[in-house]
Amino acid sequence: MILAQASWETKGKDMKLTKFRVQDYRCINDSGWVELDDIAVIVGKNESGKTSLLKALWKLNPFRHEPYKIDREFPTGRRKEKSIEKTVVTAEFSLSTDEIEKIGAIHESAKGVTGIEVKKNYKGTTSFTFLPNQLSNKRRDIPWVVNQIDEQLSEPLALSFFTDHFKSQYRSEFKRLREEVANGGGSKRAMEMCHELNNKLQSYCNPQNWQNPNPHHQDLSALPKLSTILNDTKALIEKTPLSEAVDFIHSWLPTFVYMDDYRIFNGSAQLDEILERKKKNDLQDEDETVMLIMEMAGLNLEEEVKKGGQEDREQRALDMNDASQTLTNEIADRWSQKRYEVKFNADGQHFITFVKDIGQKGLVSLEERSKGFQWFFSFDMTLMYETKGKFENAVILLDEPGLHLHAAAQRDLLKRLKAYAGKNQLIYSTHLPFMIDFTRLDNIFVCEEKESEGTKVHKDWATADKDARFTLQAALGLSWSQSLFVGQFNLVVEGVTDYWFLATISTMLKDAGEIGIDEQLVITPAGGASRVAYIGTILHAQELKVAVLLDSDKEGDDAYKQLVHQWILKERLVLRVGEILGAQGNRTLEDLFDDDYYVKFAEVAYAKELGGKKLNLPSRPQLSLPERVGEAMKEAGVADFNKGRVAKRIMEDLAKKKLADLPSPTAEQFKKVIVAVNGIIASWRKK
Repeated sequence: MILAQASWETKGKDMKLTKFRVQDYRCINDSGWVELDDIAVIVGKNESGKTSLLKALWKLNPFRHEPYKIDREFPTGRRKEKSIEKTVVTAEFSLSTDEIEKIGAIHESAKGVTGIEVKKNYKGTTSFTFLPNQLSNKRRDIPWVVNQIDEQLSEPLALSFFTDHFKSQYRSEFKRLREEVANGGGSKRAMEMCHELNNKLQSYCNPQNWQNPNPHHQDLSALPKLSTILNDTKALIEKTPLSEAVDFIHSWLPTFVYMDDYRIFNGSAQLDEILERKKKNDLQDEDETVMLIMEMAGLNLEEEVKKGGQEDREQRALDMNDASQTLTNEIADRWSQKRYEVKFNADGQHFITFVKDIGQKGLVSLEERSKGFQWFFSFDMTLMYETKGKFENAVILLDEPGLHLHAAAQRDLLKRLKAYAGKNQLIYSTHLPFMIDFTRLDNIFVCEEKESEGTKVHKDWATADKDARFTLQAALGLSWSQSLFVGQFNLVVEGVTDYWFLATISTMLKDAGEIGIDEQLVITPAGGASRVAYIGTILHAQELKVAVLLDSDKEGDDAYKQLVHQWILKERLVLRVGEILGAQGNRTLEDLFDDDYYVKFAEVAYAKELGGKKLNLPSRPQLSLPERVGEAMKEAGVADFNKGRVAKRIMEDLAKKKLADLPSPTAEQFKKVIVAVNGIIASWRKK
């Protein structure tokens, strides 16, 4: 088995975190499930529970052991419920095709395993459940072994030929063994516990007393049978196929890397003083940073302290140069986005670290670099160290990254985070508008503290508190303002949902090899039909090429009159959804979707309010689809209908689909709109 494990670990591990849930941790009673693809963004105000969420998850499998501390981390005000058995994190992981094949090759009973559920409690016990759960009905899996243990090892507790003294001591050990098998999936520790328990049996025998002249002999006479059962149990655990699978699964778990701020850097340090503080277990943050960098460069603190008192300066200079090149090469090979050159210098116990961007002439000590540079560099160092130089197969948890960066640098950081997620998974929290990527609507979660429920994590922006909404609204506003005046060709649409739909369907068309919206077109959501004329006027005044797309309804009519009748834009530059579709009555971009498809997500978005009721659309063709859904909502007892809630659900679904998955009319309708938009751009180019 050891040889098999060694050969398997030569290839990269592709186990991915698909969702997680935090319970009974600090301000979190139950976070709810948080789903994860490559990136998840947690938005919320300060003190909303974002840090608690990330720290709880980090302790599931950190690079260095970091236990849960029940006295400090269990929610206050619930003292009677406090227990080390309480689960803190439940996480589900999917396995790659390669991993599924390897697990299935262990034994027949392991075939069909596609994922794993991992739980960790305050005690530090990690338990595994193979997915799908129906695998447990196969013989010789862990639940079956636990059942055998219950039948065999619990027997002495019911037999009269053991004394009460023996039973009382045996009972607690039996319980510990059973829990280890159940939670550890038949771990090697469980086999060791069987052996240890067998050795302890004789010490449980009752000593002589006046009530029973020979109780000690009574217990001793029953020991051989129990000893045999324990040996059989040990063999049973050892031969259980899925216990081997647990060993492999555990070794495949990704490392969780947590960072809440940049490391404190001192470009210069006295090595002998660091060593002295290390011996006293009194290391400072900057000491640990120096030691981390030295270790990755192949330098040993104790050895360098010795060399500091030696006379051979030439050899030491050569060593420093070699270490400098070693770390520089490590970074250059693993990270192409930002390339650094590291230079070490040592004089006696005085150790200096310089870092500069490759291509720059001067060397600058670490503490003299900008806070932004220190953040980038320190995170690279941390990630490289905790992934053993691989920069991959980790779950990266960043708490409020970019706080020390100016707005433009935050945008650069956002791009870089996407690159970090290429070979890892990334979860970061923020309340900074510039750290929100509105091209990824599907991965934004709101974190807020509810008075009676504790911290909750969800995707329902409409019900979020004002602080969380402000971050999202501000991000949208910034995205809007940044898009103005920079495009060669500009299209103003009424709202952000129009932008989402057009951009997403366009991408799906291009992915399918068809024509999407022209790459040079900048789409700007105006924030309502009433503002379309205002934004269009501003753009036109700047002598930019601009067109607008309006819904065919009253608000769209009013905007059309302002733009065309006041000679702001030529009529051909003002597109109407109804005219493009050749349809009478009110029409919006939502009308491009199939009725049944849109209604399905309206029911999902308002599931709580509807309470299981189905929507029956009225037969009123003069109304737009959102208007008909609004009437159906009123008929079902829902007074206020917000089409933005439905749009969010549709966007989440579209993020998982290809063009071929959409109802045929939907794709064709969007094509008509895109053809009309591209037609205007083509006419501009001719001029």
